Amino acid sequence: KVEPETRDAVTITFAVPQALQEAYRFRPGQHLTLKATLGGDELRRCYSICRSVTPGEISVAVKAIEGGRFSRYARDEIKQGMALEVMVPQGHFGYQPQAEREAEYLAIAAGSGITPMMAIIDATLATEVDSRFTLVYGNRSSHSMMFRQALADLKDRYPQRLQVVHLFSQESMDSDLLQGRIDGDKLRALSEHLLDFSRFDDAFICGPSAMMDDAETT
Repeated sequence: KVEPETRDAVTITFAVPQALQEAYRFRPGQHLTLKATLGGDELRRCYSICRSVTPGEISVAVKAIEGGRFSRYARDEIKQGMALEVMVPQGHFGYQPQAEREAEYLAIAAGSGITPMMAIIDATLATEVDSRFTLVYGNRSSHSMMFRQALADLKDRYPQRLQVVHLFSQESMDSDLLQGRIDGDKLRALSEHLLDFSRFDDAFICGPSAMMDDAETT
C-alpha cells in the first residue's frame, strides 16, 4: 500500500511473502534498497525502514527531491498492487531493543531523517517498558513535517515515556528557543533551558550531514 505523508513524501508498505519473512527480519534503523528501470536506466536507491516489526509487512518512507528520478517515481507512480525488486534489510545504524534494559534515549532528526527514528522509537518503547525517549525534530514548517499523525499516536500511547520537541525554521513559534534549525548553538540553548543532555544513555542522529556533524560534536 502507498500512504501520503506530506505533499512530497509517501510511505510504501510491502507485503513480504511467507517464505521470505525470515530474510526480511530487520533491526530498527536499517534500510531497504529498491530497484526500478526508468527510461532504460536501472536505478537503485536506499530508503529507511520507518515502522517497527509488523508480521508479513515492511515499510519505507520516500521523500521526493528536486531532480530525484527514483524518489519522484516513488511518489507519483508506485501504486497498490505493484511488485518491486527489494533487497534484504541492510545497514549498521539503529538499535535492537532489549526487554530487560531501562535507559534514557535521545533522537535528533531533521526532515526525512525522522524515518529510521520512527522504527527505533516505536520498537524501543514497546520492548523496553521502563525506558524513555526524547525526540528533537527539526522541519521547515508543520506542513512539511513527516509522520505528524504517527508521532501523535506514539505520544498518546506513551505519554509519560516519549517527549517530542519540535523546531521550525520557517514558521513562527511562540518561543525563540523552538525557532530555527538544529545546529550547535540551538542544541546548546536547548541544554541550558529545556533538556539535560547528560541524562541520556544513548543518542541517535539522522539528517543532513552538516546537522549530524554539528549535533555529534555538540
